[in-house]
Amino acid sequence: MLDRHIFRAYDVRGIVNRDLTPDVMAGIGMAFGTYLKGRGRVLVGRDVRVTSELLESAFVSGLLSTGVDVVDTGLVPIPVANFKTMVGDFEAGAYVTASHNPPEYNGVRLRRGDGTGYTEENERVWDIALEGGHRLARWDGIGSVTAIDAEETVNEYRDYLLDRIRIEEPVTTALDIGNGAAYHAAPLVLKEAGARAITINEAPDGRFPNRPSEPNDRTLGALKKMVVDSGADFGVGYDGDADRAMFVDDRGRTVATEKIGILLARDIMERKGPGVVVCNVSCSMIMEEEIERLGGTVRRVRVGDVFVAEAIKEHKALLAIETSAHIFMPEFYVFDDPILATLQVARILSEEGEPLSTIVDGMPSYPYEELNFTCPEEIKFKVMEEIVKGFREQGLELDLTDGVKVNLEEGWILLRPSNTSPKIRAAVEAKDKKGLERLKDMAKKGFEAAKARL
Repeated sequence: MLDRHIFRAYDVRGIVNRDLTPDVMAGIGMAFGTYLKGRGRVLVGRDVRVTSELLESAFVSGLLSTGVDVVDTGLVPIPVANFKTMVGDFEAGAYVTASHNPPEYNGVRLRRGDGTGYTEENERVWDIALEGGHRLARWDGIGSVTAIDAEETVNEYRDYLLDRIRIEEPVTTALDIGNGAAYHAAPLVLKEAGARAITINEAPDGRFPNRPSEPNDRTLGALKKMVVDSGADFGVGYDGDADRAMFVDDRGRTVATEKIGILLARDIMERKGPGVVVCNVSCSMIMEEEIERLGGTVRRVRVGDVFVAEAIKEHKALLAIETSAHIFMPEFYVFDDPILATLQVARILSEEGEPLSTIVDGMPSYPYEELNFTCPEEIKFKVMEEIVKGFREQGLELDLTDGVKVNLEEGWILLRPSNTSPKIRAAVEAKDKKGLERLKDMAKKGFEAAKARL
């Protein structure tokens, strides 16, 4: 029995053998193959999770039953799988992962032939999975599986990047692999580009024994210490499937993704001229300040890599970021890639000869805080409607791109329903601490008043 709650806007995710069994994954594979009309080749890869090989096999069996041929690249980082999908003349791709979720979770992400994720097409696949109506092939029309060596795929990816990027002056990078899928590709690419790379938590282990998979200021304590103790120029922490990169400067401080985005934007606009930078609605207001100073334009979109990729294509953007440590560099390809971002930051620091800490300290910083409001699933979206209504009654200017965002002279408030838990999440940024406290109070009162009206 399929449970609708595992189907999200841009992937499937659930607890293995509770929400997500091999039968469920086979059904999703059948649904995807049906959507593809049983034609073409699909590249399939997976992350390091204990259950990923099992669930990948089930998903592949579903695809094969519809007549689709599968090429299995095994355990590689998701940007490497996306890259192989893009260059290998595939109809589509799929990657078994639960991103940064705890080890008991797993799921699958579907990809177009260019390596980017589906948007509204996912809804069609989910509907087929939930409603049935699979298009199954005759016994003599079932698809075939070809396995390709994961190391060969990584080497092809490495060669593509090193044909385009070289590091002339040595830079030392400290990498917290997080026991994830980047264990081979990240140090390999950096070392062969000319950087020094030292690693921590490099052994692949889908139980994530050394830290939670999500890289953030709270989970990267060992990396911060390693950067300072080793004298590294900077550090990077990856998540389980290697689609996120949280940077640490030479002083052992985590660096907001917006500031890494500004560093990258300065470099690319110097080389290519001003252009569009895409970011999600929760990114800091320093984005407009700094990008417009460079002559560029900021376009804001809803949270989710698939929506960012769509906006990159629409606006022909030079760069895109999400606050959740996703970085997109469209001069290479449209999907996000933290290994590429690490390589580019290493190159820039090598060329500039200035410490990362000095560079980021020269950028503006504003007080920022995130809040979580508990809200039962059955009323969560009604509460959001009431929040919008309440703010409108106050005559406030609202942005409904993703949840509800209130832009004010002193800063902004964003409230969004959580995709994964019975909560409404708030993000608040202000120009000073006094303003931050006022906006936090405004967000809390807006939520409480909306909930009380139901």
